[in-house]
Amino acid sequence: MSLWLSAANAQASSARGLFAANLARAQKTAIEDMTRQTLAFWTTGAAPAAAKSAPKKRRRARA
Repeated sequence: MSLWLSAANAQASSARGLFAANLARAQKTAIEDMTRQTLAFWTTGAAPAAAKSAPKKRRRARA
């Protein structure tokens, strides 16, 4: 029974580590997204929108 409990404990520990790593990745992604949205919100009105450049004219190939 001790071997069985030891194996179960190892599996639980591994699962807990994977869960914690996944949670840390999700938190990091959420914080980065929130920061990006906050900066976009507060800086969009301060600067004028970038002007689009005129499309370049293509030369026609000679036949």
